[in-house]
Amino acid sequence: MRPVLISLVITTYNRAGLLAGALKSVAASQFDNHSNIEVIVVDNNSKDDTRQTVENICEEGFPFLLRYVLEPNQGLSYARNRGIDESNATYVAFMDDDQLLDSKFLCRLAPVFASTNAVCVGGPLYLNNRGAIPKWLPPWLYDVGELDIGGDVKVLDGSENKKLIGGNMAFVREELVAIGKYDVNLGRSGGSLLNGEEVELQDRLHAAGKKVVYHPDLVQYHNFTLASRTKHYWRKFFFDHGRSQYRMRLVEYDTNVERAILGAPRWLWRHLLTRDIPHAARSFAGLHPAEIFEKQLDVWTTLGQIHEARCQAREGKHG
Repeated sequence: MRPVLISLVITTYNRAGLLAGALKSVAASQFDNHSNIEVIVVDNNSKDDTRQTVENICEEGFPFLLRYVLEPNQGLSYARNRGIDESNATYVAFMDDDQLLDSKFLCRLAPVFASTNAVCVGGPLYLNNRGAIPKWLPPWLYDVGELDIGGDVKVLDGSENKKLIGGNMAFVREELVAIGKYDVNLGRSGGSLLNGEEVELQDRLHAAGKKVVYHPDLVQYHNFTLASRTKHYWRKFFFDHGRSQYRMRLVEYDTNVERAILGAPRWLWRHLLTRDIPHAARSFAGLHPAEIFEKQLDVWTTLGQIHEARCQAREGKHG
């Protein structure tokens, strides 16, 4: 297959309707040489009509080469890595199935790489339907799935508040392969909401002395989905976030079995019983729905860390 300039990888799992919208936004892209772009849809074992959706869009006419790939190993990191393996381009870019691509994203991508000499670039990810956010959601959570570091080009230094979001990241393909791609022990998998894979990858890039750049011209949009408008979703999100935190920082934790209670470090139980639960109980006095829910999420995060600590102890990964 003839090499192309950009491979755009869209990973998807059981969201054919959203995927159709994502592909429609890609089709509206401004790009002079359509033969220099390939779009790879990686289906991570969807049970809906994802494959038929892609085939229908192909039959209706799509401006770029559009390929469907099934990745049988469950997990977002597996799906992204499969997209990398399937890509045939100088640059590989990612977007999620619940996102929309700005019409100028593709035509700006190669010039951004050329002007910054970066191996990894990304840009703003704006909410497409901010009016759908429920009133009980704490305001700081509006930023989950959204990124805006300002209107200037920034070389990111790896600090906690300066990370690109996985749904809007692009790489020099050979550099991404050389660094080892995504860690398959992190990232969403089926119904799990584990995360941290894009943060861990950026940490490896920084440790290797590679340049990571935020560029305001590389815009994508994120839909606040129906699932994320439920409290159940956010409880699970933060439970799995706690699990991810523990996995990523396992070597930093004092997890000696002699100092553990029921397989988890004592300090985690202490945080749960003396900090998180009392704070959650006191929040009801204020009767502010967003504050009450915020304190509940702290409890779920620590419960996730405890759960993962016990899993790691059973598997003999610490002690």
